[in-house]
Amino acid sequence: MNKKILFWVILFILGVIIIAAVYRLITKQEDIEKVTFNAVVIENNGTSLLVNPAEGSSELNSSDKIVVRVPSDNAVLKDLSEFTKGSKVKIIYDGMIMESYPAQINAYSVEFIR
Repeated sequence: MNKKILFWVILFILGVIIIAAVYRLITKQEDIEKVTFNAVVIENNGTSLLVNPAEGSSELNSSDKIVVRVPSDNAVLKDLSEFTKGSKVKIIYDGMIMESYPAQINAYSVEFIR
């Protein structure tokens, strides 16, 4: 095979691999698992909530108290002051629980349960 043709074939294959890798990185955000659990607010600190996971939730196996923060970007936390002590909430997060006491999570959102 001509060296010039071989060069272009290899270059084409490398280009396809690079494009596929970049596409995978861009769409990876959509692949992140979202886990939901219900809880009761124990304490509100403005930008974080201390919650008690509902009976039967797998999060209760990790800790009886969890600090919940909702980052709106890398530097700012969402204001959670609307949630008062005793509020029943649904928390959506990535499934990652930091091993501390109380446990800690970064959530996508916190919503009232009606």
